[in-house]
Parts: sequence; structure tokens; C-alpha cells
Amino acid sequence: MALSVVMPALEMAQETGKLVSWLKQEGERVRKGEMLLEVETDKAVVEIEAAGDGILAGVTAKPGDVVQVGRTIAWLVQPGESPPAAAPAVGSPARGARASLRRRGASHRKRASTSAV
Repeated sequence: MALSVVMPALEMAQETGKLVSWLKQEGERVRKGEMLLEVETDKAVVEIEAAGDGILAGVTAKPGDVVQVGRTIAWLVQPGESPPAAAPAVGSPARGARASLRRRGASHRKRASTSAV
């Protein structure tokens, strides 16, 4: 079953997030807990980890895109499975990624194991 990867809400009253980079390529196998992408908020750059195993597919957001919280930006699918044609409604629970906050040096990158939604 495909897992949606959505733009997570990482701060109170956050409406959008900026995709900084994908840490995995479309078509690449992803394991639960591996870092999947980086999202920028008003206060930090946050690494988002995969909440399940699968193959990254159906990527709809590219680095630099500002995306509404809750919008599906990719899917984690099983071998031979295709991503769903239509994205679920905004505000659907995040099932394919979790926020991980990790502070790196002087930058504002953070990591901690918390659920994306």
C-alpha cells in the first residue's frame, strides 16, 4: 500500500514549508527512519525521515517550492506498485514521513524523532 509523503507542520500556525532538497532520488528504495528530504520553516531547516519502507515515487515538489502544509509531495510505494493518481485532500494525516530535527553546526538544521502530523 502506498504511503503519502506530505509537507509536515513543524511549527504552531505554520501554513507552508519550503522544500530545500530531496535526500533520496525518485525510484530509490527508502527504509523507515532514513532521511528523505529537508524542509525550511521560518526558524530552521528540518530533515524529514521516512515513516515506512518503500520506493520514492510520484514526486510533485522540487527544491525551492513552497508547499502548503498537508499537501502530498511524493509517495512511498512497493515494488511494482504505482503512486495513486490523485492526491488526498490537504490536511490528510502524514503517513509517509516524520519530522526529524537535528542541529548542525552554526546552521539552523535540527533533528528529533517526532511525528510529522
